Amino acid sequence: MTEVSWWQARALAGEAMGDSSGEEVPLANALGRTLASDAVALTDLPGFPTAAMDGWVVCGSGPWTIVGTIDTGASNVVHLDAGEAMRIGTGGAVPAGATAVIPFEAATVTDSRVIADASDRTHIRVRGEECVVGDVLAQRGDVINPALVGSLSAAGIDDVAVVRRPLISVLVLGDEVIRAGVPTTGQVRDALGVQLPGWIRMLGGEVVSVRTCTDDPQELADALRSSSGEADMTVVTGGTARGHRDFLRSALEALGAMMIVDGVAVRPGHPMMLATLDGTPVVGLPGNPLSALVATVTLIQPSFDAWFGRAQRDLPKVAMAEGVAPSSRPLTRLMVGRRELGGFRQVERVSSAMLRGIAHADGWAVVPPQGVHAHEAVPWIPVPWMRRTDDR
Repeated sequence: MTEVSWWQARALAGEAMGDSSGEEVPLANALGRTLASDAVALTDLPGFPTAAMDGWVVCGSGPWTIVGTIDTGASNVVHLDAGEAMRIGTGGAVPAGATAVIPFEAATVTDSRVIADASDRTHIRVRGEECVVGDVLAQRGDVINPALVGSLSAAGIDDVAVVRRPLISVLVLGDEVIRAGVPTTGQVRDALGVQLPGWIRMLGGEVVSVRTCTDDPQELADALRSSSGEADMTVVTGGTARGHRDFLRSALEALGAMMIVDGVAVRPGHPMMLATLDGTPVVGLPGNPLSALVATVTLIQPSFDAWFGRAQRDLPKVAMAEGVAPSSRPLTRLMVGRRELGGFRQVERVSSAMLRGIAHADGWAVVPPQGVHAHEAVPWIPVPWMRRTDDR
């Protein structure tokens, strides 16, 4: 297979995963989850006319005679006649016949009478001002944030249907990889198996296992079979290039997997892979750490978006602080950087083998092959801990 463009790779990844399923969870436990169906209001908001201010609820023109107090939470039905006033707190039920709420600071009370200048504001929230029963408050695919939890709760919702998190199995390849201690010559510490669960969790998935695997074709084939049976996706780190110890491609071919992406015209991260094994997607991430993260946002993130019912959408834009020269080859470049005054600027230490730069970055600017001019806006991918639910 030949390399596909970065944009093509993202589109293909969005078609790789199967159908997701939903589950009911208590609203209080739904933070960060994705709605599996539209959430509709079960009550009008407010459910009755309420006072928008602390003050005096009155009927007709003043002055008004004070005839009582309305306590917040009281359900008794009262009625005001012309020339009458009652003390009321914010959120209190406005009695029938009321025409306005006079804020305390705008009124003078003398001999049990309320005196105030006329105002064109009633300070009364009418029933259904925010929503009515059946209004769609959030749509399928929306991520539940703290404010949305409050909005749904106010509308009478106790439980919500959310998309089940995709289960992910991670295989870390490499004879040279160690998981503890200071590496000696020829060894490297595992920098991917320890961080990928965090990335996957923040993108919406759930890692069910992280296994290490030596550079042995049979061991790799056995691990791939095992992983495809326990997860909705298998993520493999390393073994995607064409070196003499890179066996992922041949192992997948031997198992009868269908190759979808075998190389992407992007830097860093071009030797990434996407295949399906017995219907389960297998994502191959390059062994270089930064390249692996580029592959994560290229192949895993769009797969998850499709799983959660979020249609492919335009990436947000960021203005570049400086121009970037055209590439010598027709490939997309993902530039690691931060948004600053003056625009997006590349951080230091961002080679394919380094993580120091991305650890302090906002995300990647997507630079096209023809380069960009200073202050030109380009698509960008925020790191998942910077993602916003309104990035459309």
